[in-house]
Amino acid sequence: MAPRDYIVNGAKIWTTGAHNADKIFCLVRTSNEGKRQEGISFLLFDMNLPGITVEPILMFSGDHELNQVFFDDVRVPKVNRIGDENQGWTVAKYLLEFERGGIAYTPPVKAGLRRLVDISRSAAGGNGKTLADDADFRRQLAALEIGVMANEFTEKRVMSALSQGQNPGSASSMFKLRGSELLQGMLELTMNAIGGHAAVYQPEAFIPGNNVDPIAPAHGVVATSKYFNQRAATIYAGSSEIQRTIIAKHVLGL
Repeated sequence: MAPRDYIVNGAKIWTTGAHNADKIFCLVRTSNEGKRQEGISFLLFDMNLPGITVEPILMFSGDHELNQVFFDDVRVPKVNRIGDENQGWTVAKYLLEFERGGIAYTPPVKAGLRRLVDISRSAAGGNGKTLADDADFRRQLAALEIGVMANEFTEKRVMSALSQGQNPGSASSMFKLRGSELLQGMLELTMNAIGGHAAVYQPEAFIPGNNVDPIAPAHGVVATSKYFNQRAATIYAGSSEIQRTIIAKHVLGL
């Protein structure tokens, strides 16, 4: 660490959109004293500083969304530090409340369930009937719809608290946990409903002005990409295991 600057070395992985970003925040180790959570500082700085390299992490589908960012003697001015030195984890926890509380799972899951109902009316179920006539499918669909309704009430409570200047608190962990699981459940049921058409990956069919005929029903063209992409929903912004620990400690008092 220079008198007026921080010299940053190391790497940051799974950084969404780093190849398009003009700024990045990092939790950097500035002291080895105290607990592991202490001695960490929060820096926010420009991506065009010398010594920064961005390497893509291509997904199974071939999409480029994630990256690994490398730092080689990157000089960051002290004015780019957020909060006090060695108190970066406190800043990060505050931001995580809003990240988890700001991920609105209800709208995309609701939209996905509406599409799923439409798909089930034409998809083959069994005994010459459609999937919509299948009792087990209807049971799974109903369970998802009930879960979405319950999660939406929690989201609205958090939004009400935010509108009054309050923090999301532990409630953000509750609907991040449940919302991510509902999203994955909806996508998994969609994959099962679409069947073989879910194996199609043809993103060029959705590019405006690209006169490409879809080789499968429109709902199947990106189904697999969405399914694999959202397997990370129960990991990013704090895994489901971490959310359960937070809920156990701060909500249930265990």
